[in-house]
This record gives sequence, C-alpha cells and structure tokens, in this order.
Amino acid sequence: MNSVEKVRKAFYFLLAGCTGFLLYLCVSNVMHYALHVGEVTSAFTATLLPIPPTFWMQRRLTFRSSAPKGRSFSLYALLQLCNAVLIASLTAVGKYLGWPAAMVFIVAGAIGVAISYVVQARVIFLDA
Repeated sequence: MNSVEKVRKAFYFLLAGCTGFLLYLCVSNVMHYALHVGEVTSAFTATLLPIPPTFWMQRRLTFRSSAPKGRSFSLYALLQLCNAVLIASLTAVGKYLGWPAAMVFIVAGAIGVAISYVVQARVIFLDA
C-alpha cells in the first residue's frame, strides 16, 4: 500500500470513526444528562446506535471492501456489540472511580475506536 492510499484510508477511517464517535457522545450524554439514564446503559446503547451509518462508511469509503455485505455486516455488528460491552465495562470502572460521566464516555469511546480499527483492518474488511 502506497503512502497516498494510507493517508486516504486514515482520513476516511477518522471521518467514519468521528461520525460514529460524535453520535455515540451525543446519544450517551443526552441519555444520561437529559433523560437520566445510568451511565453504563447510556454508553452501551449509544455504542450500538451508530452501527448502520458507520458500517457503510467503513465498508465503502475506508476499506473499499468487496466482501459480501451480509458477512461483513454480521462481523461488524458483532465487533460493535463487543465494543459496547467493553465500553460499558470501562464506563462502570470510571463511575466506580468517581470520574465524571462525560470524561468516561470520551476515554471509553476512544479505546473502542482504536480496537475497532485493528479488527476491521485485519478481520472484517480483509479483502481491502
């Protein structure tokens, strides 16, 4: 992969990831602060809601994958479910430590994004 392709892939991953991350942050904070839903439930739910738009962006823009959509969507949804469990668990730890929910949402979400890239590049969109 040449350097231009690496930059393109990084740009689109960040674009899709930032889109999903911003949706996650907005939903988790609204659920927690406006609707008074617990931090862990807010983080878990907010991680799952952006799956359709971020899957499309990652598949088409970042990885330009030709893998069958059904298979890659199933793996992507499973990855995001695992991320939701991880993020909710990290949120519970942050809550236990007394961190503000907004800060925990950012830290836990960033860890989820990093893991997500590695799994997408090495497992889900391997054909790219």
